[in-house]
Amino acid sequence: MQNYVVDREYQVIENKISSIARIVAKDDRVIGAVTNEVIDPEVQEYANEVLADTDVEFIVVLDNNLIRYSHPEKAVIGGKFSNIEDASRALDGSEHFSEHIGILGAGRRFFTPIINEAGEQVGIVCVGITNETIAIQNQAAQEKLIYGLAVGLMVGLTGSILLANKIKKTLLGLEPKQIATRLKERKIITDAVVEGIIAISMDKKVLLMNENAKAIFKQANLPEIVSMNGEVSGELYTVLFSECFSTKETVSDHSLVLNHLDIVVNISPIWINQEFSGAVATVRDQSEMKHLLRELSGTEQYIDSLRAQSHNFLNQLHVILGLIELEKYEEVKSYISILNKDYHEEIGYITEKVKSPALAGFLLGKSSEAKEKQVLLTIDKDSYFPNIEVNSLTRHLIVAIGVLLDNAFEAVQTQKRKEISLYLHYDKDEGILTIKVTDTGIGMSSEEKKKIFQRGFSTKGNKRGYGLDAVQTIIRSYNGIIDVESKEQIGSKVLIELDYRLEEGHD
Repeated sequence: MQNYVVDREYQVIENKISSIARIVAKDDRVIGAVTNEVIDPEVQEYANEVLADTDVEFIVVLDNNLIRYSHPEKAVIGGKFSNIEDASRALDGSEHFSEHIGILGAGRRFFTPIINEAGEQVGIVCVGITNETIAIQNQAAQEKLIYGLAVGLMVGLTGSILLANKIKKTLLGLEPKQIATRLKERKIITDAVVEGIIAISMDKKVLLMNENAKAIFKQANLPEIVSMNGEVSGELYTVLFSECFSTKETVSDHSLVLNHLDIVVNISPIWINQEFSGAVATVRDQSEMKHLLRELSGTEQYIDSLRAQSHNFLNQLHVILGLIELEKYEEVKSYISILNKDYHEEIGYITEKVKSPALAGFLLGKSSEAKEKQVLLTIDKDSYFPNIEVNSLTRHLIVAIGVLLDNAFEAVQTQKRKEISLYLHYDKDEGILTIKVTDTGIGMSSEEKKKIFQRGFSTKGNKRGYGLDAVQTIIRSYNGIIDVESKEQIGSKVLIELDYRLEEGHD
């Protein structure tokens, strides 16, 4: 660095003295004096002015005989130049630098010819600076450089400290190693969460997606979740994020079907410094949950049926026991005969219409439950269901019919007419299974009717509203349809049609 400063300073000095020499050589006073070979005091005066303005050490004007016309030492004016050999090199019209010892001491100097208007060389101008002055200027330049470096170092150090503090503040005071550890921990934690997690930015770039989210989307046959440029696919954006991006509000427990996969999603907007920056969604496959719900609902229907039959049977036993204790044996025989007749008539009617033992037994239980609740439950005379082995269809029918009858039981409780009708029919030729439940209950308003299949919606209180959601899932699994008609204080009718073809051999 020091050598560079010295070399640079020498270059500056050479440019300076060469420029001054050329300017002096073109002055009319200088040209006139050396042409006429007259030592004019104006030349010395002019040279002194230039010296004062430029801080060079000497300006010497010579004619072709190398006689001095100007010099810092006035006494040597009119005498020959001290180094004739060096000066003579410029008599051929060329320019050159040299380092020689003169009257003022050793130094660096530059020679340039003086040319008159006729283009003839009439003299020489020599401008120079002593080595002592050069050393002083080099020292000053180095001091400036060192000062500049010191200031630059201080500014850079201060700036780096401020920048480091700002970055550390932005990174919440964490060191790089800590950040790497946190990132690893975040991945482990997000992958351990049961729900799928996916977050996107304002420009739809995927910020985070855990392994469970990838698995769920793969199960839904959505392999291209993220495009080549890192954006979430248009289909997934529309299904999950479009509503949140539009409203900037949280979407909670939203159930939807993604390529026949039942999922429940929660979407929350991401706010950074009070600005909307994207959204994060948690996704959970609720197929297993709905399957469990259906199983539990079926179990509940069986339990309710058994409970109703048990109550009815105990009541009948109490009557028989009382008659025996009163020794009314004839009345006992008569009562048992009546029970036997009623029981066989009831069982015979249901089993004639419904050949499946599991489904017939379930309907018998519901019939007993209806009597216990003082509700008239009738099986439509045109009902028919063949005898099949207990399979997923019978389990699903028990769930669906049980939910519809339970809802009907509750709907008619406050009505004068407590009547419910069930129509269950299988069309073998068309492969269509029809279920229709009609009641004289309180009915529903148009607004309630729109929401009855929403998971968790119920007019009967909290922790209700899951039955019809399970029914809807069953209908979808058979590519079926459901239609609901209802009028307030008049009643409701629910019609279900399922596409199902039984194997040959079922009666």
